[in-house]
Amino acid sequence: MTNPPRAGRRMVIYARISDDREGRQNGVDRQERQCRTLADKNGDEIVAVFTDDDRSAYSGKPRPDYLKMLAFLRAGHAEGAYALAPTRFYRRLDDGLEFFKLIAEKGLEVETVKAGRYNLATADGRRDALRAAVDAQHEAEQISERVRDAKADNLAKGEYRGGPRPFGYEADGITPRSLECPQCPAPDGFAIKREDDEETGSFTVVAVCVACGADAEVADGSEAWHAEKATDAIIAGDSLRSECRALAAAGIRTVPRRYKQPDGSRGEPESREWTPTELRKMLLRPRNAGLIEHKGEIVGKASWPPLVPEEKWRACKAILERPERRTTPGNGRVWLGTGLYRCGFDECTETVRCSTSGKGTGRVHVPAYRCRTGKHVTRVAAPLDEHITNLVLVRLSRPDAAAALVPPARSAEKQEDLAAAANALRGKLDSLAADYAEDLITRQQMLDGTALTRQRLDQVEARMAAQAQQSVLAGLPLGTPKVVEEWPDYHLDKKRAIVDALMTVTLLPARRGRPAGFQPGVTKSYFNPDAVRIDWKRPG
Repeated sequence: MTNPPRAGRRMVIYARISDDREGRQNGVDRQERQCRTLADKNGDEIVAVFTDDDRSAYSGKPRPDYLKMLAFLRAGHAEGAYALAPTRFYRRLDDGLEFFKLIAEKGLEVETVKAGRYNLATADGRRDALRAAVDAQHEAEQISERVRDAKADNLAKGEYRGGPRPFGYEADGITPRSLECPQCPAPDGFAIKREDDEETGSFTVVAVCVACGADAEVADGSEAWHAEKATDAIIAGDSLRSECRALAAAGIRTVPRRYKQPDGSRGEPESREWTPTELRKMLLRPRNAGLIEHKGEIVGKASWPPLVPEEKWRACKAILERPERRTTPGNGRVWLGTGLYRCGFDECTETVRCSTSGKGTGRVHVPAYRCRTGKHVTRVAAPLDEHITNLVLVRLSRPDAAAALVPPARSAEKQEDLAAAANALRGKLDSLAADYAEDLITRQQMLDGTALTRQRLDQVEARMAAQAQQSVLAGLPLGTPKVVEEWPDYHLDKKRAIVDALMTVTLLPARRGRPAGFQPGVTKSYFNPDAVRIDWKRPG
């Protein structure tokens, strides 16, 4: 395009790059330099520079500096704008039309390094500008289609679809971080191997040592190792907060990310200490179990080794997704029996909550358990919790505790059979969809077969989660004095899980007045253990 000579004008520069995950701003800096070079050649003065780093013009999301530039031009502070190419201004036709309308209204001039100057004073110039907008949107849609098709191919093959490095895996997204060989001292050199099972049509993915061919193992203390340990901790009754503290004590932080800064740019990579929300999100990832997820649904096996067995992952998932599980504690103190102890008045089935007891001038207000109806039992909290704790510790310290309280481990072979059955059912779902696409079955046959297969898959997945639900008591030092020593360090959630695993506590109505044998100045409280019924859930 040949540009006619003109007098120097007051201009702005607009620079934009769609994806700057590295946060380096190399693209926008380079665009500004090229635009300044062209402005100097034209004798123009640059009065402002507007930059949208890591902002797409096609996504439809707001571009802060682009909007500032439009307002700047609309207010008459400049006579035109420079950019590297027309697509820096817009990627969608509607944005292009809005931009051209402003140019025409204000008589602005737009010049780009790649495509020259727009002359909107002529019909040909306006036609060329509109064609450029149409071509920009067409190019953006083609790119979007290619990316979508590539991801669909990866999804069908169970391959890694890219993105930031997942916690527990290397940058390739498929190699657990970190591995070691149990047979040779090779510190690296591992390959991911897929082993197909012709009988079931399923497959497993393992990491092997390239040097000796042995199956690789996850190194103690690595990210992958901590991912499984955190899963075990949740299954064993620990809370997300207590596990975050354990990760912090071990020096394990999140994967370094370039987080968005207040000005919209990305800072240098930084890792952070785990929060309950981030840890919960990580533990719920299907990829931890070697599964592929698409739009919230698990669609099959992945091409990377799992960090945890699927059964264990489903058990953890079932716990974290319980509706009654509290994710944000309130401001008040949480007591051992809140929502756990039961009201024993007549046929009441409510649990109790903890609030303050006592009224009147000079009365001391102390925490007490009350039936949630507010009408039945009331019991001072501290002595009751102390009584329950003593019963629990006595039971856990008995020599026969391990044999009596912890059920024998289930067969790993049986668990693996369930995983294979689940994978076979997922394969059947894919086959039903493929058969319908090839007109081999009717739509109703496809719908009926899908509903039945999904029902069977839900049953298998539920059995898998139930199999991995190990007792919260399994990880305790049962039958030793150590359980008494460790009890004060257990998180409240774990203590409550232990109580719930051992017994049902029911608060019975108690008569008014002092209990028999009470001696003023000697007896510390009115607590009467006979007004508490303990129903042991475990034998012995």
